[in-house]
Amino acid sequence: MMMYKPTHNPPISPEIRLMADSYNCYPGETITLNVWVNSGRRLVNPTLRFTLPNGLIVGQFVGSRTNGTGIQPYTENGRGGPFYRLGWTIQGTLEPDTPYTHQFRGQLHPPYRSDELICQADLIADGGAVLAQSTIELIVRTKGRYLKYLPAFYEQDEFMGRFLMLFESFWKPIETQIDTMFYYFDPGLTPIDLLPWLASWLDLEFTAEWPEDRFRELLDWAVALHRRRGTKWALQKHLELYTGRQAIITENRLSDFILGDEARLNSGIALGPGNRPHTFSVTLYLPPIAVSDKAEQQRREKVRRRTIESIIEMQKPAHTVYTLHLEPDHGTQ
Repeated sequence: MMMYKPTHNPPISPEIRLMADSYNCYPGETITLNVWVNSGRRLVNPTLRFTLPNGLIVGQFVGSRTNGTGIQPYTENGRGGPFYRLGWTIQGTLEPDTPYTHQFRGQLHPPYRSDELICQADLIADGGAVLAQSTIELIVRTKGRYLKYLPAFYEQDEFMGRFLMLFESFWKPIETQIDTMFYYFDPGLTPIDLLPWLASWLDLEFTAEWPEDRFRELLDWAVALHRRRGTKWALQKHLELYTGRQAIITENRLSDFILGDEARLNSGIALGPGNRPHTFSVTLYLPPIAVSDKAEQQRREKVRRRTIESIIEMQKPAHTVYTLHLEPDHGTQ
């Protein structure tokens, strides 16, 4: 059968993302804006342009150090209107599909009333065409949010509104931790130091034998594996998550034929001495561990075998017996 092989990959569109360290702010606070750019294709002398509200005064710029590209900001227009623009001309070439990051900090000037400040980032080609765009909204409050929990007449007290803002700024880091608590329970996002703790909730153990990325994937599959524990699918999936290879599992389900008054020969009975009921075999084709030292290679292969055996012991039915065959990979899979 003929297989179609594409001659080239489709081009990746340029991307830009504008992010802030906080989207609910107070007058006088310093805001950090981060810009992530992926050129998608080869770009020569592109421009990063930021449309910012006059309420945000930028004072510090940090460019990408990915390839030493020099970035010098300039102001495209004055501050006469509600917005002003900052531009960075990136001298040189942005290579295809390479991410670049940029950061700048600004201080929020006290507005007369609560306001919503719009910030926009554009990636512009050398000819002036806008390749990608990203917009965020900053909410600036002149009074503390905690006023809504007090009697209405406190709304008229300007001192009370600003006084409560002090407590909100003190407790803001704690509120942020609470708001983002769910990230710690996401296997893909939790810090590596919390992986053993998260694994203990799922009756798993994070050991040095498991690569971090594969163990995070195992945690993603843990609930499904527990639901189907003792099945062929669960064993195959668990082994695949560790080795990256599909295991070949052969089951011996038939019972031996036993002579007697109630002996029956049907599809669930095996004849002959070679049958071993309630047993199965696991065959894995694995590449040799690439280590120059022979003794270290043998040690790691023994550790890998023990880890595979522990996975089988965890997933197999309790009454079954197995044999394990680890074969060198000759390109069969």
